[in-house]
Amino acid sequence: MRSLSVGRFHDIDIRLHWSFALVFAWVFIDWRDFGVSDGLGQSAVALVLVALVFGCVLLHEMGHAFMAREYGIRVHDVTLSVIGGVARMEHLPTRPKAEVAIALAGPATNVAVAALLSPVVLLIGVTRGFATPGDYVLEAFAPSFSGLLIGLFYANLLLVLFNLLPAFPMDGGRMLRAGLSSIVGREAGTRIAVWVGQGLAVLLAAAAIFWLHSLTLPLIAVFIAVLAQAEGRAVRIESVMRRMRVGQFALWDMGGVSPEQPLAYALRGGPRDVAVTRNGRVVGMLWRNALLSELGRGGRELTVADAMSTALVVADVDESVYDVHQRMTTHKAWAAPVTEDGVYRGIFTADRFLHVYRQLAPNPLEIALTEGPLALMQRWAGPFGR
Repeated sequence: MRSLSVGRFHDIDIRLHWSFALVFAWVFIDWRDFGVSDGLGQSAVALVLVALVFGCVLLHEMGHAFMAREYGIRVHDVTLSVIGGVARMEHLPTRPKAEVAIALAGPATNVAVAALLSPVVLLIGVTRGFATPGDYVLEAFAPSFSGLLIGLFYANLLLVLFNLLPAFPMDGGRMLRAGLSSIVGREAGTRIAVWVGQGLAVLLAAAAIFWLHSLTLPLIAVFIAVLAQAEGRAVRIESVMRRMRVGQFALWDMGGVSPEQPLAYALRGGPRDVAVTRNGRVVGMLWRNALLSELGRGGRELTVADAMSTALVVADVDESVYDVHQRMTTHKAWAAPVTEDGVYRGIFTADRFLHVYRQLAPNPLEIALTEGPLALMQRWAGPFGR
């Protein structure tokens, strides 16, 4: 789904998802149901409060991001949407301890914000003569500076409680999955957490329709259910890829090229990324772009050694497709030579990975339109239904 980049912080892109616009619809449509009148001043205060709350959501996601970095996981970006934020990591934490620490880092940030606001909130209560917690709640909806601070205090507490619900895609669901992983395995633990998350989404939608009479909360419930399903699907695909050996998908290319051969010789079979070998051992990679660039400058007298790169990712035939792709992504390599007992056997490319991925995670709409709904059901059940 499309999102817009609005900034960058500590090498992490900050993005807004298109569904973020639904937040403003909620303010203007549903806010009055919580006791706020239709005045322009009240709506302005509501918008400011929502903006500050999403600033806290951003801090929440940054807490996840910085903790992930402590465990060596790269974070690409943080995206704010109608249901909150998502920190997109290079890969999911597999160790339960790491997953729990990363999941707790977000709510801990909101606890810290609430703790900073609590003296101010108490001071407001003392000066205004508040006698019960209800007085604070009523002031939170008032169009005033004090109401804004109290509303922000309660919003951070609600963010903590909401995110600690034991259901995907909330942080509590990740902690539940981490606990279940040590008992039933990561894939089964994820499946249970997804079921709980989708059950929570159904309850939220029902409560919004029958009791709160909200128009936007059911949409939020749909997003929760979709994200829970997507996370479960990602873990299933990862599990399958961890069982696949990269040697099954390597392409044989006549043993690579020797570093002493003329550069133009590497063009046999067409321009492509080629492994450079000596006596069957990989010594470098001749990247397609470098090959074409050198030949375009008239470098036909050059040898392969003049244009090859020694910075490469070498994979063993028994490594998993998932692990090899992770290393290729980390080193920004488009291809990896595949060896067996140190001897070059073939090459695994980004295109091959994409082919494997599409077989495991086909586009549902494309299959339904071209092959029919029955084919979609059969493909979906394929690697996961057995």
